[in-house]
Amino acid sequence: MAKLSYASKPKTSPYIYKTFVDTLCELAKDEPERTAFIFYDLNHVRSSLSRQELLDRATESAKKFVKMGLVKGTTVGVCMNNSLEMLILNIGIMIAGGIPFFFQTNLKDGSDVKDIFNLLGGELLITDAGPGDENWMIIDKVWPFNEDKCSLIPSLKTILFNGKEQPDINSTMRKSVADFLAADIPDGVTFPQIQPEDTLAYFCTSGSTGSSKVVTVTHYGVMNWTERMSERFGVTKHSVWFCDRTFGWLVGFPRTYLTDGTTRVFVDTRMTIDGRNVGFIADIIEKEGCDLVYLPNYIAVDMLGRPELGHKFKKVVLIQMAGERITKAVVDKLQKVFNCKRIMSNYGITEMGGVSTYITTESSGEFEDGIIGEPLDGLEMKIADDTGSVVPVGIQGELLTRATWKFAGYRGLLGDPSGGTVDALGWFHTGDIAHLRPDGNFVIDGRFKEFVSIGSMKFFPWSAEKILKTCPGAAAAFAVGVPDKRLKQVICACVVPIPGAGLTVELLKSFCSEKFVEDSIGPAVGLKPKYHILLETVPLLASGKNNRRKLAEIAREKLNLSDI
Repeated sequence: MAKLSYASKPKTSPYIYKTFVDTLCELAKDEPERTAFIFYDLNHVRSSLSRQELLDRATESAKKFVKMGLVKGTTVGVCMNNSLEMLILNIGIMIAGGIPFFFQTNLKDGSDVKDIFNLLGGELLITDAGPGDENWMIIDKVWPFNEDKCSLIPSLKTILFNGKEQPDINSTMRKSVADFLAADIPDGVTFPQIQPEDTLAYFCTSGSTGSSKVVTVTHYGVMNWTERMSERFGVTKHSVWFCDRTFGWLVGFPRTYLTDGTTRVFVDTRMTIDGRNVGFIADIIEKEGCDLVYLPNYIAVDMLGRPELGHKFKKVVLIQMAGERITKAVVDKLQKVFNCKRIMSNYGITEMGGVSTYITTESSGEFEDGIIGEPLDGLEMKIADDTGSVVPVGIQGELLTRATWKFAGYRGLLGDPSGGTVDALGWFHTGDIAHLRPDGNFVIDGRFKEFVSIGSMKFFPWSAEKILKTCPGAAAAFAVGVPDKRLKQVICACVVPIPGAGLTVELLKSFCSEKFVEDSIGPAVGLKPKYHILLETVPLLASGKNNRRKLAEIAREKLNLSDI
């Protein structure tokens, strides 16, 4: 009988059954002066927090949140770029018993902000916005400063804004982050009891219908898969890990510190997105003595374009890559240019956290595009066909995974909270096409659902299409991913004009500039199309459905863009 595509790893240590709040206190007690976080802002200014400083400042903010009326279970919207303030406020929310949810602004009319707040009933918004700037005006449309106007977010009670200018805003409903952090610390505040299986946060992702899926994760879930992942690639309390990812994503969330006590070096994500700070990022890695480095593909491409920076990685023992399909060509170049033999490709999804890893070693087997390695300890993986039957090794099918730490469901769904993604036996259906090699390594071959991957941030095309379809003179509109050397993909707006309507490429560009935010808060990658083309017809499949793959090919040909 052929060997089936199933693999699992036994868990030899006990599960962790405590909260991030517990470990926050334990770490400060253990080594209060050890550096916890190091941050570099857009002006290249360094700042840091020790373990005790982080605990103290987060606890102070938690007391202020409780005084404001935040109780256990209160949902708090967070729309911020990485900063120490964001870190302190998020951990403060956690201590106070609140549940943060992370989102970004993409549309100037604020409809995406309104939708996510109304779904989650958010009572507090913390955002990078200042009076008069674009984000302030977006918020003002859905929750106006003039209290006589009708709010489109009834649940929202207070906004904390983190703008560069902090003028005197005479309102109890809007406060500056600076004033909030500088306010007197209230006495007599009691914090709620947090349980390991309480909700830690909501992480918002794009859904196939264009609306966000809101993933519910618990303290227990995130702590356990983080511990398994950390053990796999050698993270300890003595490690210094560079990771620029936003705190609003699970990969960038401060879980590695709160689980293992690892020193985290991070930057404002916009610094790495724009591609102009490659040398400075390498300087940070060298100066801070980073031994572990997270490199999204576009940062790796930037670094490989500057081979003279290779010596700055002399203390790096492992380069971690995730969030997209990793290619052998990039890995080979990283090993050669930066003299780092251990490159880790790890696979994870918001609903399950970390799933598997592959690390380049002499005994790990040959690297190939899309390899994701073996399951983490305590986790199962299998490849199944359309009927749910496990396929033989080497045969493609859908990747399924199972562990005790899976997500607690999607917020807002009636009936089955998993939305049908978890079957009766507890297997999570990832939607990824994969196969299992004879040597035990899993390989991702593709994705069932169409999406555009921009700088490791994934967008479903219909999130942009619902806006493009409102363009005056458009009979049909599509958003497709086209190749980009740095960000892997960017969006191309493909529009079929109404005959005689007078729609031109320049008018389409102007429409997109009016509707889409240039730089989104959070990941700093938005939905705004980079390219714009007009088509006479839309290619169709034999079934009559739109042929998106062919549409992307046509866009590449018209723009003279070759596959990366």
